[in-house]
Amino acid sequence: MKCNRVMFIFLLSNILFDFCGHVLSQESNFELPVQLVGFPFIIASVKLTNFLKKFSYSLSPATYRSRNRRELTLEPEPFDVNEVEKYIVGEFGARACVFERVCAHYATRAQAQPRPQFDWPNVFSQYKRSPDQAKEFYLLSVFLGDIVGSPQLCHQIGKRRSCDSLAYGIE
Repeated sequence: MKCNRVMFIFLLSNILFDFCGHVLSQESNFELPVQLVGFPFIIASVKLTNFLKKFSYSLSPATYRSRNRRELTLEPEPFDVNEVEKYIVGEFGARACVFERVCAHYATRAQAQPRPQFDWPNVFSQYKRSPDQAKEFYLLSVFLGDIVGSPQLCHQIGKRRSCDSLAYGIE
């Protein structure tokens, strides 16, 4: 894109200077100061390149993703399982657990589609079917998988803090 802009500006300036060269070589009574041509040309070219830059940014589909998702599409940095586990325990208490299959399912979806839409009826039906003790852990698993987008992290957290072993019965 930048190469095209540079070539466009170079070509436009060559045409303009070629035209001005023919005008100045004919020895007319009227001489056009260089500042009258150069300064507006520079201003116009800067405005045009800024417009093209903003226009291409607005056409890019990555613009309309959340910042977390844009970072995921580049190169997801590996999360430290110990730190994630400490954070979960700190926020949800010592009994906190993660449904490994649910977390991995939503993490895989987050990796496959840049902006997936939740199947909200399914999420809410699973939420309603879960026992009262498991409701917040089910939502934790859904959102952890969706936001982090790492099935490996879900498996590692699931090994350490598995809700499946507590037989809550969520699929």
